[in-house]
Amino acid sequence: MRRLIKPILILLILFGTFHLFFDAIYENHLGEGTDSDILYPYLFARDFWTGGFAEVRGWNLPPCSSLFPEIVLSVLIYPLFHSVYWFHWVFGFFYFLMPFVLAKTLGIPNKVSYLFSLGFLALAGVLPNSLGQFYFPSFHAVIFIFAAYTIYEIQNWDPKNRIQMIRFLLVLSFIWISEYWFFVHIAPFLLVYALVHLEKKSVFPIGLVLIGFGLGKVWQQGLRLSGIGIFTSKELPTMDRIQSAKGLVLKDPSSWVSGLTESITKHPIFAEWFDWYLVLLIFYILISVFRPKGKNLFLELVLFLSPFLSVIALFIFQIEPNFRYLYFLVFCIFFLIYRIVTIIPILRSVAVFIVFLGMVFFYNDRYPTLTQKVNEGETKRLHRMDCLSQFDPQVSGASTYWPIKYVYAFSNQNWILVPFTKEGIYYPWVSNRTWDKGLEQKSFGEFSWGITETKEHLDLWKGVRLVKECEGWYFYRR
Repeated sequence: MRRLIKPILILLILFGTFHLFFDAIYENHLGEGTDSDILYPYLFARDFWTGGFAEVRGWNLPPCSSLFPEIVLSVLIYPLFHSVYWFHWVFGFFYFLMPFVLAKTLGIPNKVSYLFSLGFLALAGVLPNSLGQFYFPSFHAVIFIFAAYTIYEIQNWDPKNRIQMIRFLLVLSFIWISEYWFFVHIAPFLLVYALVHLEKKSVFPIGLVLIGFGLGKVWQQGLRLSGIGIFTSKELPTMDRIQSAKGLVLKDPSSWVSGLTESITKHPIFAEWFDWYLVLLIFYILISVFRPKGKNLFLELVLFLSPFLSVIALFIFQIEPNFRYLYFLVFCIFFLIYRIVTIIPILRSVAVFIVFLGMVFFYNDRYPTLTQKVNEGETKRLHRMDCLSQFDPQVSGASTYWPIKYVYAFSNQNWILVPFTKEGIYYPWVSNRTWDKGLEQKSFGEFSWGITETKEHLDLWKGVRLVKECEGWYFYRR
């Protein structure tokens, strides 16, 4: 227990000391922008504590439902942290632990693993709109701890331990309904890891993963019967896109490969990241030729393939590359740098101190900018709520779905906003249908006012006039 508490306390001190990185991330998503999907676990927990299980029966959960562990944690911590900021601060610290936990599980010493977490936070503080998503619930950071857990179980696998097998089956079944991307990003590496470490005994964990898929379907059906909906592949065009990709590969493989390559090399965000990643990876492979490490090197190279497999999956599913699906790219870059540094003795002895000192100076240098960003985010959030207060809360309005959760979280009034797409189609994506008070039966044209995040459709809506532009929100009346 002491060995567990000590690193948590050290990480808590680091997170508190460099807190402005997180504050800037928070205000970027909930001040500068209105990334209200972040608020789903908070609002789910609030509904649970204000109305019990009956109140959450109207929720529609995303395909990656975040039920385990994020929704469970949300329900547990909400009574202690009612405020939106402190609720997400706790989650921010929870995710701050993730790079440390995974690095530690992969055999990296504590003092270096601390830098994995701190480095991730520093990068996210500078790039809050992309990497900052890592620190919010339901944005896939838990894949790190799922990976660490699976590695731990494989390292300590005992086919005679029934408790371990039941535990592993339950956790994997929860992962199947909570975080599909786990099986895209890291499952290929974990499969190879199990085969190398357990050999014939790997049939046990692999079999339990497959059984867990069926058990996950049981949990999913149970939730639906209880009134909580979950979007699945049947509601999304996932299988159609897989079939389409399969057909194109068989028909014109060169065209498919060139399209995949272009999705990386010409992407405004990822092109440079992958350039650096390839340079580091090639350099590491070259110097490793003279320091053979057998199966350990082989496993590391499989791990380093994970970001490429993620990009292939994104291309097949026709999902725009986003850092929420590519956190392992950043982690693998850190891992490569660590491996390269450990090979060079003169760097190995002083690297940790120099990197930490550099982060301290970097934080102090960025302090005024971070403070300004925090203040700007707070101001924009208050301005949006002030603009909203100029409308009658007794009269229901229509809205694109993102501002709805934002209003529920930050307004003290009981607004009734019904979710519609820009095309005027009812769309209760990741929200609670009970919020709509039965008004989803009304047509879009019956709502006398509403909020949209773009003006592009206002000209198409009959009888609509723009009455206020407010921090990226456009209010209209009919």
